[in-house]
Amino acid sequence: MGSMFDFSDLLAEYSFPIQVISPEAGTKGTYSKQTGEWEASPTADPIDTTGAVIPYSSNEIYQSGGRLTKLDRQLLIDLDIPPKSIIIYNNQKYSVEQVIPYGDYASFNQYELKWVSAFE
Repeated sequence: MGSMFDFSDLLAEYSFPIQVISPEAGTKGTYSKQTGEWEASPTADPIDTTGAVIPYSSNEIYQSGGRLTKLDRQLLIDLDIPPKSIIIYNNQKYSVEQVIPYGDYASFNQYELKWVSAFE
């Protein structure tokens, strides 16, 4: 059964180029045996695609109780993206923190993106 609502034209109209970098399945990172420093998990090849990246409203930020900031974004896209993936949009890096699956009703999912500090 297909989705009840088709938002593909609307999604395409408001989408911009993004890059999706997914962490490899089953790996979380480890400490280096030589230096003792934390090494992040290896990543899969980046995927160049498009998605609608939307800022949160002031009201949504206020109601989040400090969980969201004005630097965080929402992503509407027709791909399944695993948590902790990295999204690069407009030379900014974001981490996928939460998914709101609309796949049963529409042809996309909504993802909560947290801005990643430039110092990480």
